Amino acid sequence: MNPRRCMFAVATLALSLTACVTGMPMSMYGVAPAGTDEALDCATSQLNYLGYTIEAGDSKMGFVRAGRHLPTERRWFLPGSDERDILTAAVFEDPATGAASLRVTAAVKSHDDVGAPTNRGTADAVTIMDECSDDFGVEIGGADS
Repeated sequence: MNPRRCMFAVATLALSLTACVTGMPMSMYGVAPAGTDEALDCATSQLNYLGYTIEAGDSKMGFVRAGRHLPTERRWFLPGSDERDILTAAVFEDPATGAASLRVTAAVKSHDDVGAPTNRGTADAVTIMDECSDDFGVEIGGADS
């Protein structure tokens, strides 16, 4: 791992800990040098590889949303709990420059509540950004999942 990626990983971990306190989804965004179609294909492939189930998506709108149920030990004490990691990847072109961008939002969804991502959900979002974009940034309380 090069030093710059390591720095982003440390920053992401620090921000994810902040997200756990604030209970907000986390978004990562970066340049998609291969273009919007390729970035969306890459994100979809990564979601499948990481064990997520595609729940919604539209290539013309430029997004894919996928979920993965949390391990049983996380939800054993909540009978009927349907808590799961949700990752949403969206691609778009900057109208001013024409540059393609990728945004990945990580969250936990339980029934109708959306909150901070799990550590694994955060790590999976970082993996997608590493594989499908160039340098990326992180923000807490990003786009709705």
